[in-house]
Amino acid sequence: MRRQCIVAAIVIAVSAAAKADDMNTEVERSVHTIQTAFNKGDVSTLQALMTDDHMTVLSYAQFSDAASQLKVLSEFRFSNYAVDGLAVKALSPDVAMVTYRATIKGTFKGRAVPSPVDVTEVWVKRDAKWRQAAYIETPLQQHKSRRS
Repeated sequence: MRRQCIVAAIVIAVSAAAKADDMNTEVERSVHTIQTAFNKGDVSTLQALMTDDHMTVLSYAQFSDAASQLKVLSEFRFSNYAVDGLAVKALSPDVAMVTYRATIKGTFKGRAVPSPVDVTEVWVKRDAKWRQAAYIETPLQQHKSRRS
């Protein structure tokens, strides 16, 4: 009996780890897909990957829903958006938090956007599909060397 309990516990642990790996892979793929769509101005892909109540907080703009951000999508011009250190953390089976550092070359309404930035994203699983519910950028302070 004890051996059966141990085997059952191992099977459950392996199954949970596999589900977490699958979730991480799906969310990570979605992060890259949404960023590519954003860079290309692909509204239909963005609508499919963002929740209607999507929230975006940037140091230079805020949007309280997907529709208001998509209205000004053409005002974003990114020639490069590099992701470094992407990490996915499951908050529940249907909610994940993503963090990474982004180096961005681009503008919003003709003005350069801050770079590098720390990014936090919240992804939710709705109708068996991962959708971005929130995107938050925090500019990193650039430390300039002081001369004595």
